[in-house]
Amino acid sequence: MPGTASPSRRSNPHWLAAGIGVALLVVWLAVMALAIRDAALAPDATGRMFVVFPPGLDDTAMVNRIAAAGGQPVRQTWIDSVWVVAGDRPGLAGALKDQGALGAYGELPVGMQLAGCFAWADAKVGQIFTLTP
Repeated sequence: MPGTASPSRRSNPHWLAAGIGVALLVVWLAVMALAIRDAALAPDATGRMFVVFPPGLDDTAMVNRIAAAGGQPVRQTWIDSVWVVAGDRPGLAGALKDQGALGAYGELPVGMQLAGCFAWADAKVGQIFTLTP
């Protein structure tokens, strides 16, 4: 028919929504990458810290890298590649990074006030984000 557009010519609003969704995801990832980079401890930091290793590295390799950096593994967190590490060696955070850690972080400023849809979580879940042994 002369007055109707073919289906291939009509604009599809789902493509617009998908494009906006992808754009928001890209912006969110970029902001999170900057926030994580800025939250990392300085290379000269020492004391108790969270250390993030590349995913897929086995536990023995992570413990060996922690020991080689002069730190003491306190415990592994519920995320396999994240450890709580302690040490008094000056520059422990930098030494861990030299051993292949992706980053070292202080205690996370996260509490159950950020629970959102997971507000049912009890007080035990808050212990996941503390540096206590």
